[in-house]
Formats: sequence, C-alpha cells, structure tokens
Amino acid sequence: MSKYLLPCECGKGIAIDVKQAGQQIACECGKLLEVPTLRGVRALQPVQASEASSRKTNEWNASRGMIFAGSLILFVIGGTVSFFGYDGLRGTPNITRELERASFDKSIEEMSLDETYETWKRVREHGLGPRGQNVLVNIRAFRAGRQRMLTIGIALCVVSLLGAIGSMLGRRKISA
Repeated sequence: MSKYLLPCECGKGIAIDVKQAGQQIACECGKLLEVPTLRGVRALQPVQASEASSRKTNEWNASRGMIFAGSLILFVIGGTVSFFGYDGLRGTPNITRELERASFDKSIEEMSLDETYETWKRVREHGLGPRGQNVLVNIRAFRAGRQRMLTIGIALCVVSLLGAIGSMLGRRKISA
C-alpha cells in the first residue's frame, strides 16, 4: 500500500496511508493534523517505501524511552544484586552435610576421654543450645541466601536486557 507525506506547520511530514483519510493524527510537535479525504490524500507527495519503513522503526516515543530507561535501571540493580551474591559465594567455603559430619567425627575422635566426659556433662546440663548456632549450619544458610541473590540478580539482568532489546526493535504505532 502506498504512503503519502502529510506536511505540518513545524516543517516535518508524517507518512500516512490512504485508509487514514478523514482521520486526525498527531505530529511530533504535538499538533493535531486533519488527514484530507481520499482524493486529497492522493494529491499529496508520495513517500518512498524505504524512507517510510526506516522512519517507522527508528523514531523513539516516550513509552519506548521509558521502557529502555527502566530496563537500564533494572540491569544496574540486577548486576549489583548478582555481584553481591557471587561475592558472598566466592568468599565462603562450600560446606556440605557430609563435610560437616566428617568434621564433627574428626573432632570427636581427637577428644580425650576427659574432654568427651566434660562435653557430655555440658550437653546434659544445658542442652545442645539454640538451633542455628552451629558455625557450619550458619555458613550453609549464608551460602543459600547468596545463591538466591545471584539467581534473582541474573533473572533481573535477563529481563532488563529483553526489555531494552524489545524497546529498540519495537515498532512505533502511528496514532489514528
């Protein structure tokens, strides 16, 4: 379908279709323009096909700009969250239950008979203590939290990149 150039007082022209005859459209300057009747549209200057398609995909509007800016902000947030998650994982040892059990077994085997008896008396009088006070358990919980941070940060980065790419490749809608 051929397109025609509707001139505006600001000096710019808007590419229109024949099917838009009789409608109002907004120029970039904000002015509402009346599209002439079918006969009047055909009297306008025709637009080259390559010029019309390049203008349609390259022009930015407020919503595309906001999506792009929001995507960049989301990418920075995701990158920061990912960095702290990765840094926490990198800085702490990976302690599995098997490693924890082996560490306890080794410390029990290295105890003398008197140390074992004293430990048993403390546990009998005071109990094992509040849950989560074990260093190895705390390290595992810390690593699990940092793993969640890393996953969330990567997900935010992926979503933001998709939003930025979508805003750059998206087509501009011509208001009718």
